Amino acid sequence: MTADGGAKLRKAFEAAKQVRIQKMIVAISPSGPFLQRFASFVDLVWFGSYREAAFQVPDGNTISEIIIGYAPEMRAFIAGSNTHLESLEISKCLLDRVPQTLPKMTKLKKLSITQCKITVLRLDMLANNQNLKTLELSSNQIQQLLPATGRPARMLSIETLTLTGNLLQNLDMTLFVAMPQLLNLYVLKNLIVSLDVSTPIALPNLSGLYLGYNKIVSLDLRNLTLPKLETLSCGPNALTRMPILPRPLPKLNYLSLSANNLTQLDMSYFRPYPTLQMIVATSNQITTVRASSPVRLPVDYLGLNDNKITTFNITGWDMPNITMLNLDGNQLSVVPSVFERYPKVYLFMNRNPLLCDALLPFKDRLKNYQLQKDPWPLSKACTTTSSFTVDETFKICCDK
Repeated sequence: MTADGGAKLRKAFEAAKQVRIQKMIVAISPSGPFLQRFASFVDLVWFGSYREAAFQVPDGNTISEIIIGYAPEMRAFIAGSNTHLESLEISKCLLDRVPQTLPKMTKLKKLSITQCKITVLRLDMLANNQNLKTLELSSNQIQQLLPATGRPARMLSIETLTLTGNLLQNLDMTLFVAMPQLLNLYVLKNLIVSLDVSTPIALPNLSGLYLGYNKIVSLDLRNLTLPKLETLSCGPNALTRMPILPRPLPKLNYLSLSANNLTQLDMSYFRPYPTLQMIVATSNQITTVRASSPVRLPVDYLGLNDNKITTFNITGWDMPNITMLNLDGNQLSVVPSVFERYPKVYLFMNRNPLLCDALLPFKDRLKNYQLQKDPWPLSKACTTTSSFTVDETFKICCDK
């Protein structure tokens, strides 16, 4: 940007809506006063690589979106008074805290600081950004969340909070009482062992709660009131028993318990959830599926693949809407009697030790793929002791 570089850049923007600069050398930092010059002819600026220790947004700057994709030396972000910036994204930097000048960006709607060095999130720092709807702090080093304080505490406007890939070990959900508009909370891929709700609270708008890829052994959410929760994802974790959930959850649609250490599944557990359509409990240690008391469930998909199920007893539980039942990768030696009650269900039983005698009565179901059990090309030899042909294209390999 020496000599007539500024004039050339201005002409470039007069000719095109987007301009890409492969390399730019400036006498001073490419932020601060320099950014002020940019503001006269751009709304969005994207730094693919930023090599300075500090980034400054001057008072009154009119750029609406700033993206800093790679800033390996940046330790500080300093903002002047600003009523235009709506989106700020910073990644791969040395920031160790949320910028203290954040309150000066009064119109900010989205803040993303990822792959940086933040260790503590103080919710008080966000209280003056009442337009902030999306906060993403993934892949930092956050070990602690500090609650909003004051009497009363200032409520936050955040709708989506993403804390994936941090170092949280303990999490008290009461922290989020300061976020009454929260819709989705992502705390995936942390080190959480204990997740508590120390006092009864309501999260009136929470729709999605994602807790997977942690180390949670037990989960008790009974102190939460979640009238709009639709999705709850609890795996992978280390649960050895079913989580204690709020009653009721009138909107719950999807529940994942995948990749935990559950050994039994009692379908009566799901009775309080009248809108539940999908249950996913894959990759556990489940050996038995049954209902301890009669229950009618609205579920249309039940995923139990990659467990150790030897007993699958549908006595006492009714699922009139079921269309897909996945039992791949278990230890079942018989085909469960589901077709008699649910003639339209698709049943997946690949990788189960089923004998030919157990499968032959279901030849028509195998032919129309309602029952799937390791289909094998006719031209290819089986590794089992026996087989039978289903149609002119495939056969089933099985033992006598």
